[in-house]
Amino acid sequence: MQTVEGQDINRAAQLATDEINAQGGIYVKDWNTKVKVDLVLADTIDDAAGNTAAPVTRAIMDDKVDLLIGGATTGGTLNGQIPAINNRVPFIITGASLDLVTTRGNLPAGNALKINDTEGMSYMFHYCTTIADYSQTVTQFLASTVKAKIDSTFTFDSTRHLRLAVLYRDDGYGRGVRDVTSSLIEANGLPIDVVANVSYATTATTFQSQLISIKESKPDAVYVAGFTADTAEVIKEGINDVGLKSLYVAVEICEDPQYYTLLGQSGSNQILESKIATQWQGSTWYLPQVGTFVENYKAKWSGKIPGMMGADTYDAVYIAKNAIESAGTLNKTSVKDALQSTSMQQSLLVMANQKITFNAGTANYHGISPKTFIEQLIWNATANALKPSVVYPDSMPGIDSFKQSDFVLPDNYQPGSS
Repeated sequence: MQTVEGQDINRAAQLATDEINAQGGIYVKDWNTKVKVDLVLADTIDDAAGNTAAPVTRAIMDDKVDLLIGGATTGGTLNGQIPAINNRVPFIITGASLDLVTTRGNLPAGNALKINDTEGMSYMFHYCTTIADYSQTVTQFLASTVKAKIDSTFTFDSTRHLRLAVLYRDDGYGRGVRDVTSSLIEANGLPIDVVANVSYATTATTFQSQLISIKESKPDAVYVAGFTADTAEVIKEGINDVGLKSLYVAVEICEDPQYYTLLGQSGSNQILESKIATQWQGSTWYLPQVGTFVENYKAKWSGKIPGMMGADTYDAVYIAKNAIESAGTLNKTSVKDALQSTSMQQSLLVMANQKITFNAGTANYHGISPKTFIEQLIWNATANALKPSVVYPDSMPGIDSFKQSDFVLPDNYQPGSS
């Protein structure tokens, strides 16, 4: 994948591979020796659905890979995983936040995305937060922290519901955010009304017509389900061109240095949901291993700061190492079985039980149980840059002092109708 997200995946995989090889490689009991890791890069260009199957097939058939790691977009992964399913190759998926990538066997008969190959699907593992994971955090944050701040600032009656607009890419990821957000609000009885669901084409580069439509719905907040570049452009156009002086909520795929740069001062006091704070501003790192990862990444890649997808990929390489060493072999079925039994201490992502395990059952098959959080981006005039500060929640499993500052409304914020 040649995008900024793809470059981050590549760099993180290279870093993890170099670290493992510097220690002699992965121990394979069958051979009674350590084996160096040979990293094969399968370039899916923009990870569009039509671009993924061919490079994955080449990696499996020509390069004879033992295991696959990666996958960025939902649409691309749903297509690119088919060669892995058919050839029984373990695949640790580190993007594609729609949980369908491991649960599509549960789809009703007749659905074009359904996979009937239960055994083949058992080779799929999802080391990534799902849309439900991060939308749960976003909706709870909006219903509690944001609503309370709006109510107190504008003396609204506490019975007034928060007015939410959802602006989303017209693809599996974006539509997933749209649908899951509404489902979570209803299921949890949250005081939120979705006043607009507006889509944009995946090829769009300007968003003013969609933003005008959203402005007419008078939202209190806008939940943006986009990638790094389009989300930054949405927020800049919304504030500066359309005059929609709202609270914009972006999701974790935008946890990348390029997003901060693209957004610039327009992002002051806007919101970013995340699962890893690679630009943490505290005196010490909330998890020491996150700080080590960031510093090693910067040292290897000329000061570049990793993004969210790089963190997932880095962890996945070590998860693969653990599975191969536990299996004692490179036999793909044995490695798959070892992945199913993974039980490792959490690494870069905070887990609900502080352990990396893959869920069994069917509802969230081979998914993980990560915890996500909310950052507010604050313009630092001295540094001439946006800086993040965690505003929700107060604590995380095993981390008592996690929240860094209180949430504030953006300058010139305008609520929806009273």
